[in-house]
Amino acid sequence: MFRNIQWLNITAKMVNNQDSNFNPNVPTLKQVRDRLGMTQEEFAKVLGISRGTVISYESGKHRKLQLSMAQMKKLFELMKQAGLPIEELPEDIE
Repeated sequence: MFRNIQWLNITAKMVNNQDSNFNPNVPTLKQVRDRLGMTQEEFAKVLGISRGTVISYESGKHRKLQLSMAQMKKLFELMKQAGLPIEELPEDIE
């Protein structure tokens, strides 16, 4: 029997001044990772995804990243550790 797993789509956002949707006041996932002082490998391990996925996402190669509810909960915990309130979730989360 398979469990019904809900997935949340996280849509990648290019972080440059030419992106009309870019808001410098809202952190990207890379900024959250950097603020925590984590490597891509460490960040990936904590979220339960591959380092390659983190690299592809941060470089803008992949426009969507799927996280399970458990992974999203872990992201909330990481944001809390980084001193970022949940209200400041990156805008690239749908």
